[in-house]
Amino acid sequence: MKNSARCIKAVPYQEIIDLRDTVERLQSWQEPLAVLEKYFTNPNTPINKKQFVKDYYACSKLFQTFNAEFEKLNLTAEKQLSKIQEIGTL
Repeated sequence: MKNSARCIKAVPYQEIIDLRDTVERLQSWQEPLAVLEKYFTNPNTPINKKQFVKDYYACSKLFQTFNAEFEKLNLTAEKQLSKIQEIGTL
């Protein structure tokens, strides 16, 4: 118990704040992703081909943006966790 408390105290507060910010940025994607999910799981509506093409294009751009940001945030989070783990083992 004492060892784990010492490790927590060794992690700088700024590192914890940085990780929290990264997690919050990831969570901010929940609403746009719900829109994509609704679009791709709503097969009961009549299909308007022109509108479908426009919607598909918009959703693909939204997904590409999300995917790029998600990969960037995952790398950032991995680096932050590695840094925290490195500090904790000192």
